[in-house]
Amino acid sequence: MSRRTRSIASMAFLLVATLALPTGVGAQGRGEEHHAPQPQHRVEHHHLPAPPLPHWSVRGQVVFVGGYFYDPFYGPYPWWLRTAYPWYFPVFENRANVRIIATPKEAAVYVDGFYAGIVDDFDGFFQSLPLLAGGHQIVLYFDGYRTVRENVYLHPGSTMKLTHTLEPLPAGEKSEAPLLTPPVPPPPTGTYMPPRTAQQAPPAAPLPGEAPAIALGTLDLCVEPTTADVKIDGERWVSTEQGHYVVAIKPGQHRVEVFEDGHRRFSTEVRVVEGETTPLDINIR
Repeated sequence: MSRRTRSIASMAFLLVATLALPTGVGAQGRGEEHHAPQPQHRVEHHHLPAPPLPHWSVRGQVVFVGGYFYDPFYGPYPWWLRTAYPWYFPVFENRANVRIIATPKEAAVYVDGFYAGIVDDFDGFFQSLPLLAGGHQIVLYFDGYRTVRENVYLHPGSTMKLTHTLEPLPAGEKSEAPLLTPPVPPPPTGTYMPPRTAQQAPPAAPLPGEAPAIALGTLDLCVEPTTADVKIDGERWVSTEQGHYVVAIKPGQHRVEVFEDGHRRFSTEVRVVEGETTPLDINIR
């Protein structure tokens, strides 16, 4: 048999052997790049058991919700009844991120009454705290230092940087512990990761009892100038969208204050109705 005939026969044998192998084995076994057919929509995976995530930010879609870093890809959200926890309004595509630059780096970070981790988990260039868009209260707590509270409005797709240096307390003065929200049921197994840094010790404040469900309203506030300071019921708010705040809030009367150096100070009472959005435009120029 000539060399050319042997070569052709060898090629034919390899082709037949490759076709006889299970899908993907031939290419992968020879170390070649192989592109297996991919599903058109990720929803086709939902019937499969959810594998554990190797890292909570593996797809950049994991958000901190109710004390867990949860990936909505794995199932319905929220996983608890809306009637029991009415303050969550999930929109998967509208995530936001918060970078926390603060000292001490070991200070605990709480979001809406849930422990999220420590400052060191969220202060790197590629590290941030992924949250749902909307209003949140972020608390920095470290024993022996003055507790810091920030009320923030996060515009969809935005990034906010919070910078703080916690103030050491005088001898004998105790740190104010954050208020904690009643615990919520964990998401389905394999769909979440716990905080990267485990909580070393619970704060001194006791967990409040299970609160009755309260339907909320929404305050849609626009202010001019956009750099003006804003307080709602005496608490300062900051926003990633200057001059615009969308805050889920209890129904009833609320005091809104807007002020800035060189402009008149303004305050007003606004009534928020359950289940409705109340717009409010304030110009102090």
